[in-house]
Amino acid sequence: MSKVVIFTIASGNFEEGFPVTLRIREESGGVYKEEVGHFPAAPDIPRLYNEFQRNYNNLDAVRRVISSVRGFDVDPDQTTNVSTLDQCRVAGKALEDRLIQWFEHPSMGQLRVYVEEEVARNESARIIFQTSDEVLKKLPWHLWKLFQNRKRAWLSLGAKYNPASKPLQTPVKILAVLGNDDGIDIGTDGKILRNLPSSKVEQLKQPSRKELCEKLRTGSWDILCFAGHSSTSSTGNDGVIQLNNIDSPALKDLRNAFIKAKENGLKLAIFNSCDGLGLANKLTELGIPQVIVMREPVPDEVAKEFLQEFLRLFSQGEKFHYSVRQAQEKLEDIENVYPYASWLPVICQNPAERSLYWRQPIHIKIKRGVSRLWHSHKVVTLISLVLAGALAAIIIKQIITSSTPPVPALSQTSVPQISSQSLDNLFSKGEKILLKRNANKQEGTNAFQKKEWNSAISAFRKSLKQTPNDPESLIYLNNAIAANTKQDNLHIAVSVPITKNPNVAEEMLRGIAHAQSKINCGSIDKIVQSIQNDQNPTCTNSINNRQLQVEIVDDGNDHSTTTQVASKIANNNNQKDIIAVIGHYRSELTKAAVNLGYMNNIVVISPTSTSTELSNSSYPVLRTVTSDTVAVTNLYEYILTKIPSKSIKPVIAYDRGESYSESIKDKFLKIANQQNIPIYDLKTDSTKQIINGAIKSNANVLLLAPSGIEEVLNKGLEVLKEVSNTPNNNLILLGASTLYSPATLNQTFGSRAEQTKLITAVPWQRSESPANLSEFEKESDKLWGGAKINWVTVTSYDAVQVISQGLSTITEKPTRQLLRNNILNNLDNFTAEGAVAKIQFDTQQEKGSRKPVSSGNRVGVLVKVQCQSSLCNFIEEKL
Repeated sequence: MSKVVIFTIASGNFEEGFPVTLRIREESGGVYKEEVGHFPAAPDIPRLYNEFQRNYNNLDAVRRVISSVRGFDVDPDQTTNVSTLDQCRVAGKALEDRLIQWFEHPSMGQLRVYVEEEVARNESARIIFQTSDEVLKKLPWHLWKLFQNRKRAWLSLGAKYNPASKPLQTPVKILAVLGNDDGIDIGTDGKILRNLPSSKVEQLKQPSRKELCEKLRTGSWDILCFAGHSSTSSTGNDGVIQLNNIDSPALKDLRNAFIKAKENGLKLAIFNSCDGLGLANKLTELGIPQVIVMREPVPDEVAKEFLQEFLRLFSQGEKFHYSVRQAQEKLEDIENVYPYASWLPVICQNPAERSLYWRQPIHIKIKRGVSRLWHSHKVVTLISLVLAGALAAIIIKQIITSSTPPVPALSQTSVPQISSQSLDNLFSKGEKILLKRNANKQEGTNAFQKKEWNSAISAFRKSLKQTPNDPESLIYLNNAIAANTKQDNLHIAVSVPITKNPNVAEEMLRGIAHAQSKINCGSIDKIVQSIQNDQNPTCTNSINNRQLQVEIVDDGNDHSTTTQVASKIANNNNQKDIIAVIGHYRSELTKAAVNLGYMNNIVVISPTSTSTELSNSSYPVLRTVTSDTVAVTNLYEYILTKIPSKSIKPVIAYDRGESYSESIKDKFLKIANQQNIPIYDLKTDSTKQIINGAIKSNANVLLLAPSGIEEVLNKGLEVLKEVSNTPNNNLILLGASTLYSPATLNQTFGSRAEQTKLITAVPWQRSESPANLSEFEKESDKLWGGAKINWVTVTSYDAVQVISQGLSTITEKPTRQLLRNNILNNLDNFTAEGAVAKIQFDTQQEKGSRKPVSSGNRVGVLVKVQCQSSLCNFIEEKL
C-alpha cells in the first residue's frame, strides 16, 4: 500500500500563520480524507533561516563553490567573510531547535495525527507541501516528528497539477549533461550514470545551447541529469545553468525545448548543482513532472555522494521517494566536514504524478518477490513442496505481467476518535486562542486562565483596538466582563468551522459577538467608546439579571469532529452549564450533530443550514436562515424573466450525498417539473464532462450547487471558469449560496463570475447605498471598523436573539430543558426581533425553518458579481 498526503498552503505568512488544507489519497485513488488546520505564526523563523543561510554560504567549502561560478551574481560578503564550522552549526542548531518547537505546536500536532491515523508505520507515503512561500520551501521539513514516526514516508514540494505521465520503461533513457566544470569534478557524475543497469545513457560534455536544445527536442528521454554550476535568479522563479565557459542560459530561454522534451516523455530532471529552487520552479511551471534540486549551493563532494546513493537505490527498484530519503540520510555521514548537507536535496513534483519505479529484469523481480514472501509475517513455517511450487508459479506470473507496482484498493478506515485532550483544545470561553493571534490577545487568554478578570478585560480591549474586526477577542472581552460580575451567568456554545473555513467562522462569530455585546452592555456605542478611549467597559445589562457568556467551539467543518464535539456538549459534566447551541455551518453536519450528538438534550439553532431535509430530522432543529425552497424559487423566477417556461433546458451540477446540495437539486427538479434533466456530480465528474454534457443537451441553464466542502466548492468555480472560456454559449449560470464566497470574488474567478453573469441566491444582502443602511448595518460598521458584513453575520445575530427571547420569559433559573420547551412548545406564536426583520418559524411543511418575510429588507434575494478594476463585489440583482 502507498499513500499521497498533500498539505496545501495557499495563503498566510509567518507573522500571522498559514491556513492549511490536508488531503490524503491512495496512490492511484481519489481523496478520501480532508482536514483543515494551520501552521502557527512564527515571525522569527525567516530571520533564523537567513542567519543560517548566511553562515552556511560563508563556509570555506561553500564559498569556493560560489566564487568559482563565474558570471553569476554573488553577494560580495560571500567572498570576504568566512564562517567557521562551529558558527554554522550554532546558527543551524538555533534554526533546528526553533523548528522542532514549531512542529510541536498543537495545531501542527493535530495535522501530524491526522496523517499518522491514515499512514501505517511502515507504509510508503509521499508527503507533498504545496506552497509558493519561498522560506517554507527551504525549511528542513524532515525534522518534523512525522518523518521519524513514518520511516518510509518522504517529503517533496508541490507544483501545479498536470495529467500524470506514463510509467518508466526499460531501458531507461538518460540524457547526461555535463556542464562547465571549473573547480568541480563532474567526471564522477558521468561515470555513475554510465554504470546504471537497464539504461541507455547519452552524455553531452559542455554542450552549446543549440546542441542541448537539439537533444531535448529530438530525443525521447526519461531522465535528464545536469552536473555543473547553476544558480537561482533574483526573482526566485527561474535559474541559470552554466553549460560551458560561454553559454549560461536561463531556463526560460530553453522553454520550448523543455516543453518538447516533456511531450516526448521526460519524467524526471535531476540538477546536481547549486541553488536549484529557481530551476525547479521554472521546470515544474513548464510541466516537467518531477525534479530533484539542491536548495542551496552544494559542495562537490556532497553532490557526488547524493547522486551515487540515490541512483544506486532507485535503479535497483527502490521507490523513488524512499531512494531520495535514504540518500539524504546517508549525507549525515559527511556532515562533520559539510554541515547540514542532508538539508540540501529536495524533490519538486506535480502532485498528480504516480511514484516513479525503475523496472527490474525478470530474474531480479522473481528473486525479490520470493524473498519478500519468505520473510512475510504470514509465512511462519515451511509449507509443502507442491503448495510452494504453486505459489511460486503464481508469483512469477504476477511479476511477469506487472509493469508497475500493484495499486492497492481503498482501505476501509474507521472514524478517528479525537483524544479527550485534543477535544478540549477545540473549546474556549477565553482561555485559549482559536483564531487570529496577537500579543495582547495572548496576554488576555493567559489572564483568563488565571481568572484575573480585570487584566483579561484590559488585554482583550487592547487587542480589539489593534484588530477591531476580530470577533473572537470581542466575545472573550464580553465573557471576561460577565465573569467579573461574580454573578450566575448564562452560557451558550457556538460551533463554527475554524480550521477548515475561518472566513465563515469569523462571519458567524461577528453576529454572535454583536448580539452578546448588546445584551450585556445595552448598546454597541458603550463598548466601542471604551475601546477607543482605552478604558475598561462597565456593562450592567442582562437577561433577567444574568449576563451572557459564549463558548466558541471549532467543529472543523468535519463530520467526525462535529459529532464528537456535539456529544461532548450534550453529555460531558464540564459542559452542563451550556443551555443552547448555535451551529453548525453545513446542513450535513447540523443533521449529524443533532441525530448523533445533541439528540433531544438541548435546543439547537443553525444560522446557515438551509437544507429542507432538516425539517424531517428525528429531533427538531431551528434555522434563522430561510430554506432552500426560497432560494430555488427565486432562482427559477429569475430564469422565467429570461426564458419562457417551455423553453427552459436545465443542467444541474451538485455534490451527491451532501444534504445541502441534495436539497437544492431536489427543489429545483420539483419546480422545473421536467423529465430527464442531466445531473452531474461535482465530486466525480470532470469539468469538461459537465460543460460538454450541457452543450450536447443544448442546455440554456446551468445550476451549480456545490456543498460547503472546499474541494467541491473549488470544483464548482472551475466549472464557472470553463463556462467563461466556452465561446458562443447562452448558458444562464445560477449558483447556490455556497458560491457567495470570497473565493468567487478573487483574481482568478471574480472577472469570470462577472463575465458569465453568475446569479446567486442568498438569504440577505447588505445595502450598497450608505443612505439605505439598516440600524444593524450602522452598528456593525462601528463595531468592526468598517469591515463589511454578509448574510451569515445577520442570521448568526438572529440565532442569539431567538435564545434571548426564549430566556426572557423564564423567571426561574434557566436550564436546557426549560429553554428548549419554552421555545419549541410555543413555536406557532414565537417571535423575536432580528437584525433586519422579525424572526418566526414554520411549524408545518418545513418545520423549524425561518418563515419568509415581506420584501424591502433584502431578505431572500439574488446577487451578481460586479468588478471595478481588480476589485469584485456582490451586488443585488433586482428581478
